[in-house]
Amino acid sequence: MKTIQSIFNFYLNSSIHVALAVASLVKLTFLKFEILEGDMYVYFSFVGTIVAYNFVKYATISKLYHKRLTKSMTGIKILTSICLVIFVYFTFQLSLDILMYLFPFVLLTILYTVPVFPNKKNLRSVAGIKIFIIGTTWTGITVLVPMLYAEGSLGLDMVIEIIQRFLFIVVIMLPFEIRDLQYDSRELETIPQKIGITRTKVFGSILLVIFLLLTAFKDDLSFAEILTTVLITIVSLLFLWGTDKKQSEYFCSFWVESIPIMWLFTLVLMQSLFG
Repeated sequence: MKTIQSIFNFYLNSSIHVALAVASLVKLTFLKFEILEGDMYVYFSFVGTIVAYNFVKYATISKLYHKRLTKSMTGIKILTSICLVIFVYFTFQLSLDILMYLFPFVLLTILYTVPVFPNKKNLRSVAGIKIFIIGTTWTGITVLVPMLYAEGSLGLDMVIEIIQRFLFIVVIMLPFEIRDLQYDSRELETIPQKIGITRTKVFGSILLVIFLLLTAFKDDLSFAEILTTVLITIVSLLFLWGTDKKQSEYFCSFWVESIPIMWLFTLVLMQSLFG
């Protein structure tokens, strides 16, 4: 039993799970816009997420992750190194234009971690913007860049998808902000710190309503997408309101981060049922 738990903890702590979530959102974009030639970018986003998240989590060890640093760190370093090599290989397969579009989001990730601002600050320590930086980065990597990679058009439906994805990511980050209340410095001025836990849940609920309603403004809309969006809104709402300052160890790190994976599987299922 301890072996299974150790493997599971390694799966979470090495960022494999969050990488699957990001790759799922990328694949979701390709499925929604019926793009077939996108698998390489999916793999690229998967290994890139492992490298980026392990860099963010372990470059400067926070209190939250300090308790988890065990012998598995050696395995995490090996996995990250392997993913870095694969990531570099995939990078050379991408066009210069795509690399240019990716650059701002890679730069945001670096500035989020590395203290390059006065008083040795990074973007994560700048008051009130942490969650929006994550939302912008995830949205760019999982919607905007994939569409440019596939040479898709940036029409009305794509603009709506970008807005929806940003709202969705901000909402699923709120449980993490509630969880981290006991670790985050007051100087961060996170949303739960500013308005409290209950108002944060209300704020997230409003964003989810907007997320859902925006679907109606799309020109090319299938019944499968409508049903999937409704279901994922309900799931996200349940997890948001089920969040507490004191929660199980895996509530956010596994269950909340599983929502994008659930979204992908739900869309695949609905498309197979309803076309």
